[in-house]
Amino acid sequence: MNGSFFFILLVMRITYGTERSFLLFLLMESEGRMKERNRGLSLWLILAFLGCIGGAKGEEIMNLHTEKSMYAPGETAEVLVEDLPSEAALLRLTLRHLESPVLTLEMQAAESLSLRLPETDFTGYLLEMQALDPAGAVMAEAFTAVDVSSSWTKFPRYGYVWDFTPAADASAKIDRMSRYHLNGVQFYDWQYRHHQPVAENLSSWKEWSGRVISGDAVRAYIDAAHEKNMACMAYNMIYAANQTYLTDGSGVKPEWRLVKANGQDFTCDMDAKLGPVGVLQYFNPLNADWQKYIFAQENKVFEAFAFDGWHGDTIGENGLMRTADGGPLGFDENGRPIHLVKNCYTQFLNAAKAAIAPKYLVFNPVGAQGIENVNVSDVDVLYTEFWPWDHDSDGLAYDSYYSLHKAIVNACEQSGGKSLIAAAYVNYRNPKSFFNPAAVRMLDCVAFASGGARIELGNGDRMLSDEYFPTDTKKRMKGELPGQVQRLYDFLVAYENLLRDGQHPVQRKVTLAGVPVSADGKSGTVWTFAKADDQTEIYHFLNLMGTDNGWRDEKQLKKEPELQQNVRTRLYTDRPVQSVWLASPDGASIAPMQLPFTTGQDGEGDYLEFVQPSLAYWNMVFLR
Repeated sequence: MNGSFFFILLVMRITYGTERSFLLFLLMESEGRMKERNRGLSLWLILAFLGCIGGAKGEEIMNLHTEKSMYAPGETAEVLVEDLPSEAALLRLTLRHLESPVLTLEMQAAESLSLRLPETDFTGYLLEMQALDPAGAVMAEAFTAVDVSSSWTKFPRYGYVWDFTPAADASAKIDRMSRYHLNGVQFYDWQYRHHQPVAENLSSWKEWSGRVISGDAVRAYIDAAHEKNMACMAYNMIYAANQTYLTDGSGVKPEWRLVKANGQDFTCDMDAKLGPVGVLQYFNPLNADWQKYIFAQENKVFEAFAFDGWHGDTIGENGLMRTADGGPLGFDENGRPIHLVKNCYTQFLNAAKAAIAPKYLVFNPVGAQGIENVNVSDVDVLYTEFWPWDHDSDGLAYDSYYSLHKAIVNACEQSGGKSLIAAAYVNYRNPKSFFNPAAVRMLDCVAFASGGARIELGNGDRMLSDEYFPTDTKKRMKGELPGQVQRLYDFLVAYENLLRDGQHPVQRKVTLAGVPVSADGKSGTVWTFAKADDQTEIYHFLNLMGTDNGWRDEKQLKKEPELQQNVRTRLYTDRPVQSVWLASPDGASIAPMQLPFTTGQDGEGDYLEFVQPSLAYWNMVFLR
């Protein structure tokens, strides 16, 4: 057996992670490429591989997680071990910050243990564990990530809940969400009415569509989330009233409303067959009386329930508007009249934050229309729902990976370092019962590599494919996808200090031997871009070989990227480099791997060169 085949074994183990995928590779190899006389050798390799994974006692599958989504500096974490091998005698634990071990210790095997975390704030760690038999041989391995942060707003990981029926198992749902390290939760359509979020009866009420909301269920979610160190955000629109406002005595005045430039009322038919409750009327965000009214309503929310903040929503930009009496909506800082709702956002959000402080404020400029105004406002966390028919300020449609990348990078720059949460629904309203893993994984990779996050997970272990969150029962993750997404979120936490902690884009030339590259995410290329901070240069490699650059995948036809192996990589940089590290969420382990490299110089400048053993979806290379 030659050395190259052993190398392939190693690469496939790193790339595919699961034994099932590795076995499929070997069987295909024996059927398609190896001669008949070597099929016995292939079977021997399979058995040997299983033996090396499982150790002397056979293969074991062990899982590791912490009991909270996020920890305060110096807090003690309870680490929980699932499927611990029965014959394990010791546990070897390593806490790693990026490439550096912070602590390594051994202890008696147990299904739970306490770990005092470091005092450094806003830091991500990789926690690795090995189960050892009495002879010291490794029986099983597992990993998770730990976020040590005093606030969720620096590295937000946003989820959602919507099932507030009395039968909802809030504790179980929140526990499942914490496995993905979600540290913020949007409570979607929990409120009684948009203009009266708090019902008179706090025990039970019906929201606008008629769904029964249990007050105890809302409280149970809040309590369970707080136990996991998750922030709880109360959803409500910033400028809407159900048309019941005309008769319910709430005090909302028709003269505060928005009117389109052609004189038509600005309303939305959510479900008109329900009557006035199914129609929304929109109001001028800069009307002082409306602001006083809606801010008071949101503060009533905080008096009635232990929410941590307000998640404000809109329905996007709908053209020129005027007030009910025909005037402009307000005036900007230069005294110019405002006729677009998106140009109200900065003033409104700054006033809202002041009115609800110290509660958090999150806001959704739907379609990213007016995102530039939100980015410079006082919101605590940036959030945008993207639609492919909308365009950015340069005219680029939000239908490609690059367009979302650009929005995330610009948001960070304009806001002074905030990380944008993208609401972008893959496999949108496709009737298939399960998600296409290629679409889910690639969009996560793009969002995370760009310095952002996504809202996609919630209601336990559900995933969004629609802007109306209760439809998440129509489509599920299946097979290996939940584990793959879990690994992506572990990666997001473990490397948060390289992904979205003050890094800025830098222009660097990158070449891959025999592989086309692009700087803007073209289909059929490896998309590369670089960022840097004071200590590190970070290069991202997103594999679009054999697949396309559209993120929605409405027809669920997106293909997995074509695996790239032994990728000879040349980076042109004038930064002194002592070591090169590669980390990826695609394989069995997300721990960083040090790569040998050489340096040189050509007509393009100084470069360093190394080989990436494999590239499936996303590799991150960082230089020290």
